[in-house]
Amino acid sequence: MREFKNYAPRQIAKYVVSFFKGQFSIAGKGIFEFSNGRVVITVQMDESALKICKEINEQAVTMTKRKDQMQY
Repeated sequence: MREFKNYAPRQIAKYVVSFFKGQFSIAGKGIFEFSNGRVVITVQMDESALKICKEINEQAVTMTKRKDQMQY
């Protein structure tokens, strides 16, 4: 499990896409789980955690799309 001291969606998305499944934490925000290269959203999350998950997942999608386009 990696701990990020600062919230940087792009850097965290790179970690999530690279390792595909696991956990990470953001200092002051909490612990998050990811699977299949996306952050898992759970029912217990508050609004700020949901916003964080959404931003990281959006970055992960753009990263994987760019990677797919570059290969062709």
